[in-house]
Amino acid sequence: MVSNLKMVLLMVLMLPVLACSPGSSKKAGIILLPQAGKVHGHIACNANTLLTYSLYLPSSCSNSFDGSSVQKRYPVILAFDPHGNGSLPVERYCSLAEQYGFILVGSNDSRNMQSPDESSAVVQAMLEEIENRLPADTLEIYVMGFSGGSRVATATAMYRPYIRGVIGCGAGFPSGVQPPKYKFDYFGIVGLGDFNLSEMVALDKTLEQMNFRHFVFEFDGIHGWPGKTVIEKALDWQRFNAMKDGRLKKSDSLIGLFSKTMTADYDSLVKQGRLLYARQSLALAINCLDGLGDAAPFKNKLASLESSEGYKGAMKRFEDVLEREQKEQQMLMEALYSKDLKWWKARLDKYRENKNPRLSVDDTLMNHRILAFLGLFCYSNANSLLKQNNTELTKKVISIYSLVEPENPEPYYMMAVLSARINDTIQTITYLKKAFDNGFREKARAQAQPEFGILKDNTTYFDLIKRMQ
Repeated sequence: MVSNLKMVLLMVLMLPVLACSPGSSKKAGIILLPQAGKVHGHIACNANTLLTYSLYLPSSCSNSFDGSSVQKRYPVILAFDPHGNGSLPVERYCSLAEQYGFILVGSNDSRNMQSPDESSAVVQAMLEEIENRLPADTLEIYVMGFSGGSRVATATAMYRPYIRGVIGCGAGFPSGVQPPKYKFDYFGIVGLGDFNLSEMVALDKTLEQMNFRHFVFEFDGIHGWPGKTVIEKALDWQRFNAMKDGRLKKSDSLIGLFSKTMTADYDSLVKQGRLLYARQSLALAINCLDGLGDAAPFKNKLASLESSEGYKGAMKRFEDVLEREQKEQQMLMEALYSKDLKWWKARLDKYRENKNPRLSVDDTLMNHRILAFLGLFCYSNANSLLKQNNTELTKKVISIYSLVEPENPEPYYMMAVLSARINDTIQTITYLKKAFDNGFREKARAQAQPEFGILKDNTTYFDLIKRMQ
């Protein structure tokens, strides 16, 4: 697959913060653990009660941890959500944690737009908790994340030799110039409707050149946490790697079952004419089985598929779409400040006319990715402009943001902040109500917003605050 995106890397994360398990107590060297087989949404750390996390312990886990060498230890996956909602991945994947037998931890404090120091403190606190307060197999610690959380997960592994692997969803490595100090197993996941698709395609090639053990998996989806069946692919891949390394006993029954499943998956995809997905299924099977089982049948099918005219045509169309998308994104970035709202409305209408029979499935997915990309691009620029004093330019970018994502409360909240800065109480309340009507419920954020000090005696404002969660 072709992409001109440049994959770059980042430096981060080293600030030790002592953490401990919420709701747990320690008696005579024994740590009492939360109830196994149940999701615990907010466990506070003793060293810093402002930091919390979500936790799932497999039902086979003991109700206490004494740190002894004879106590059963479990692999751990530490998850990062871009909005600091650790319960989201823990609740979504706890059944897989039970099935595969691992501890699942989700940070409630790691989120987008944090400073390096803030991110460092959160990450290190969670790792301290895992290593010292939970029955963790410290040779089997993995990290995963979605979007900005994926970048945090990868950064965590880049400079810590004990992180075994990464499951990165919807985004690749963090930006920067410093290469990773340590290698780790990397399983990337991206939806065909995800605006970061091109980035992940480029990352696949980059990791190949860097000789990383890796796989990038594409699925039918948009920019969001993947479904359980997709994550299960990553877990199988990590498990087979552990068998290859001798960290896990080889299981012929699991290998045989996997081979049958992947064969059926390939046959079904070919019948549906989904040749790019069929090729991916074969590639994953080969990647998992090489060195463990008989991968020859899959290699033979892969050679036959890749030589077919149908597959070559599908690949060419895919590459052409990605190239057009990159050019379109570049044009839109340049247009943010140069084009007026009338131009933007017409352009956005073009991306939204996905029921047009002239559009192919690939074009429809490309339009979806472009709209998602624009939402993030507008948010980033509007957020940066809010820190400056150019009111008119900030207002214009926020207005474009609201055209791109009319149901998102964030642009209305930003307009409320901007209105408050010019002491326009009426407009501030109007936009804040629009943000609330569109789902804004961040009570603490609104109360801490310094610009809203002009509303201290406004009954409508206090009514909105009361209605927030």
